[in-house]
Amino acid sequence: MSWLQMSPSDPSVALYIAEIQRLERELGRANESIDEKLDRLENAGFGNVELEVRLNNERAKAAALEEGIARLDRREERRLRRLAKAKCPHCRHHVDLRGLNRAGDGDERWDNSHD
Repeated sequence: MSWLQMSPSDPSVALYIAEIQRLERELGRANESIDEKLDRLENAGFGNVELEVRLNNERAKAAALEEGIARLDRREERRLRRLAKAKCPHCRHHVDLRGLNRAGDGDERWDNSHD
């Protein structure tokens, strides 16, 4: 006959029952602790996910700005090449107009306000 089929009033069974009850309480406390820790991890995880999304958005913005800068740099290079190859409409001689670019950029060597 198994100890589970014995009477709970039997002293040898009472020890088992008391131990089972103690283990059930301990298991309950451990489960509650695990649930609290999982909740904290989940909350922290959502915070990390939000930060990761924001980081990815900022990276995308930075990449778009870098592309814009590269496009403007290429545009500026083309403009400078055209200024260097300009021709006088009357005599068709080459005239280097890159100095106008420096004056437009605020280069003091080309500023006539000091005269």
